[in-house]
Amino acid sequence: MDIKAQIQKDRIEALKTGDAPRKAVLDYLLGEIQKKEKDPAAKGDIAAAVVAAYIKSLREFIAQHGSERPAEAQRYEAEIALVEHYLPKALTADELRAEIEVLRAAGTDKKGLIMKALKEKHGAAVDGKAAATLLDEMGIK
Repeated sequence: MDIKAQIQKDRIEALKTGDAPRKAVLDYLLGEIQKKEKDPAAKGDIAAAVVAAYIKSLREFIAQHGSERPAEAQRYEAEIALVEHYLPKALTADELRAEIEVLRAAGTDKKGLIMKALKEKHGAAVDGKAAATLLDEMGIK
């Protein structure tokens, strides 16, 4: 089941059980996914990108305002826990390094081409920033 379908299913379950906070978060995510799906420039796994962006924004809020707004920070931590399971498990540094070595052995030696191949093969399971850092450490330009 894809991410959007799972969110829809979980939203219906939250509606049936009367879990208003969970339903509100899932409604927001579905709305953002539907909005992005209408964008002709959008590509890749839209649902995963929306969920990842939502989690990122919540973590940024917590980092910036968590100490002065502990109640909101706690609520956002709960929301992160609620939605992060929709994302695929991220590749570890060792797995990423192994994938890069396989691509290099196949003749791909440019950073951009390796990043593109990683994203095509693993999608949202690849942390772009971590992959770019690893490529830099490996001396791949």
